[in-house]
Amino acid sequence: MRLALCTSVCLSAALCGTAVGDDAAPADEPAPALTVQFAYMGDLMEVVDGGLDEGGAYLDDLDAQIGVDLDRVFGWSGARAFVYGLYTNGNSINEKSGDLQGPSGIEVGVEGVRLVEAWIDQSFAEGAGSLRVGLYDVSGEFDAGEVRALFLNSSHGSGPDFSQTGLNGPSMWPVTSFGARLNWTFEGGPYARLAVVDGVPGDLDHPKRTTIDFDDGDGALIVGEVGIAEEGRLWSLGAWVYTEEFADLVTAETHSNRGAYVALEERLMERADDGPWFDLSGSLRLGVADSDVNPLSSFFGATLVATGLIPARADDQLGLGLALANAGDAFRTVIADAGGTPARREINIELTYYADVTEWLSVQPDLQWIIDPGADRAVDDAFVAGLRFQLKSDWAID
Repeated sequence: MRLALCTSVCLSAALCGTAVGDDAAPADEPAPALTVQFAYMGDLMEVVDGGLDEGGAYLDDLDAQIGVDLDRVFGWSGARAFVYGLYTNGNSINEKSGDLQGPSGIEVGVEGVRLVEAWIDQSFAEGAGSLRVGLYDVSGEFDAGEVRALFLNSSHGSGPDFSQTGLNGPSMWPVTSFGARLNWTFEGGPYARLAVVDGVPGDLDHPKRTTIDFDDGDGALIVGEVGIAEEGRLWSLGAWVYTEEFADLVTAETHSNRGAYVALEERLMERADDGPWFDLSGSLRLGVADSDVNPLSSFFGATLVATGLIPARADDQLGLGLALANAGDAFRTVIADAGGTPARREINIELTYYADVTEWLSVQPDLQWIIDPGADRAVDDAFVAGLRFQLKSDWAID
């Protein structure tokens, strides 16, 4: 028996560093007039033991991103434009592992070409504030982290407590909706941002299409976040709510759909001549959601990332991640009614190593141990081995 969630991960940062639409030039240098970035990511994943079925799958993601400084090109002061499209092959490793969280963050289940983002960003108040309007990926700025972006499991992107929600997911990679985001950055690093997006991204009947619809009953998703972003530290506190009610997983009742999360990232050790030879960073994340209408009631994630453990490979990263997805009571009832043996949670433990081979090629071997896949004790624990590779290239035109 298998009950799967649709989880989402922000790949604009994980795939190619910072998305080209968000690149910031040094203060003493003007931003490029045009930036173009292409990237190809492939995941070779294999369920070597347990799960629903042993065997492998190949998943891929071809990205194209274009950023335009509208001030330099058209004289539109303080404005930028960004367009991001992708192709994915639609293959699945979840069908074999049987898990809720997703061993590969680039699995989408549908082959197709999509437009993920297309927005204009207008800054004001000498750059402290900005308003972004258009096709918008919430996970690009909300519930996003740098340390946890290393990992392949999708739960270390946007937490599954948030990404599980909505009739077609929230407005997150790879299916997004039209919206607006207001951001304010305070002196010293604190920030506050708020976004309002269409509550049902895409088209449920045509999942391969990029669709912007404002149908009756869609409602809106409202998400806010405050935090501190500075060198070696990212603390964030966020909350989200849908304006429409959702059906109970078990009864005929309807309920509000809301939740919150807190995430901390911190540099724990920094390499120095008279100290450690490597950097060590860590992250913690806790999120909760309404368990009457969502499978997961809460999620806890923790990661450790060491950079430069091998002196001759100063930029290589070794990561250890823990992801605990706690099943709500209603979802456990659904599992039992389907003939399964419900567990309290699904646990994922991941060990991964990232290395740049050249400026344009990186490789990342990965191991994952999934305990109680699908929060169902009737499914054997799964062991998944994987290898991710990335090809990337970018250009800047002044």
